[in-house]
Amino acid sequence: MLNLIKLELKKNNIRTYLFSAAVITVVMLGFLYLFAAIPYMEPNAEEASSLSSYSEIMGITALLNMVSFCVLSAVMYSRFVIEEYRGKYAIMLFSYPISRRSVFLSKLMLVSIFTIVGLIVSNCIIFAIFLATEAIFPLMKDTFTLALMTHLFVMTISMSVLAVGLGIISMAIGFARKSVPTAIVASVIFCSLISNVGTSKIIIIAALLSVAIGAVVTSSLLEKIKHMEV
Repeated sequence: MLNLIKLELKKNNIRTYLFSAAVITVVMLGFLYLFAAIPYMEPNAEEASSLSSYSEIMGITALLNMVSFCVLSAVMYSRFVIEEYRGKYAIMLFSYPISRRSVFLSKLMLVSIFTIVGLIVSNCIIFAIFLATEAIFPLMKDTFTLALMTHLFVMTISMSVLAVGLGIISMAIGFARKSVPTAIVASVIFCSLISNVGTSKIIIIAALLSVAIGAVVTSSLLEKIKHMEV
């Protein structure tokens, strides 16, 4: 499996996705500083009171980051799966002296690992830079605690798993329609629904459900690919 993942890395240039992940990180860091500055810029605004704690602004930033990586994962799944299992690309894939199951799973593993590691690293960079500057030029009157750090870590893990699960489900919808835009739109819709009710418990429950549904979806796609004719 590891050799197949290496082959995928050689065949598909992931620099574009690395650059996209870096851009997302920079933009989310900017949003975090913006959220922290709102109480100073608009002290009478309704949002000011709700953005006065580390828990609120870092939680919102983490949620937005998850949405961004979820859409990015849907784009990658679409590129690695939907586009390569149609037309001349499918003919080339099926000519490999390797089981179709192994090839398909290597693609899913590559994108899943990229999404999980990318989101975790992104959140760590964002929070580390922000807290480092807070130690020098504090914008917040709140206190950052070990309990909050633990909470953010748990939420980051849950969100990375959720991003992968929703990406796989969105990809499956696009695969059924043989449409990359459909997969991307589906991921945006799913993320919008989750972000609107994005409490900690909902995120964790949604992550577990997305993994379960993603496993069923993956099994179904394996059967389709196994019997696919080109």
